Amino acid sequence: MADPRVLVSEIDPLSRRLTLTNCVARPLKQDPGSQVGPRTQQQIQMVLVHVGRMTVSIAGGRSYEVSAGQMCILLPGHVETIRFPADVVTSQTIIRGDPDRLTDEMSAWLEALRPTRNLSAALTYLSREAVATVQTRLTAKGALVDALGTALLWRFIAEFENYPAALPERIEEARLFIHQHLEDDIGLNEIAGAAHVSPAHLIRLFREHIGTTPTKYLWDRRVTLGMELLTSSGMPVSIVALRSGFKTSFHFARKIKEASGLSPTQLREASWSASHAPDAQQPRRL
Repeated sequence: MADPRVLVSEIDPLSRRLTLTNCVARPLKQDPGSQVGPRTQQQIQMVLVHVGRMTVSIAGGRSYEVSAGQMCILLPGHVETIRFPADVVTSQTIIRGDPDRLTDEMSAWLEALRPTRNLSAALTYLSREAVATVQTRLTAKGALVDALGTALLWRFIAEFENYPAALPERIEEARLFIHQHLEDDIGLNEIAGAAHVSPAHLIRLFREHIGTTPTKYLWDRRVTLGMELLTSSGMPVSIVALRSGFKTSFHFARKIKEASGLSPTQLREASWSASHAPDAQQPRRL
């Protein structure tokens, strides 16, 4: 594990300019009992495991397991073999890219970092956005997916560096459950169950640490997802509403209006049009 006395913020400024380029982001399912490698890793690759597990063996004797609900980072130059269990299909999200401006000092820091971490809501959200960006072809010729891949890498690093200041585990479990089930019919009881606390206790935790309630956090995330789908896809408004967790288009339109000041159709037109009036009301992001 990285020396806790040496923070990324204390490494030279050039090392902190590390970015990923030529990023690829995609979901992947691995067959039971399958194996990848041995191979020499050429990129920085981040793997989020949603169902199942995998065992990573690095030439030289290092080996570790990545379980469902965890993320790992694979570093360039490692000769690695990845094995998947025989009893389950392993579902993953993979984001990989070429490291740009990877200094020797930063490389050594990454080598010392523990390669696995439990998934937080932020890690899940960034990976989901990277995949959605590729699937909707809203990549800005690769620049956007590169930015999201770089953000995911630095979030992974930052969560280790700032672990003492991280949110309580029960909040992270609740947030992760919310982000993974935005389309589903869930409420406070289901969220609290996923976090293994009572609804009343979860409400107190959310109010104390992030200044909102679990239910409001859920609906804010649904509205944010709806706004993103409206402005980045051509799906009918009714389908966007369902994909964002709303049972009716009327409810969806009302929440979008509250958040942005525009109807769903107006929001889409304002985002897509380069010729609307300069003083037109601009959509507000949550």
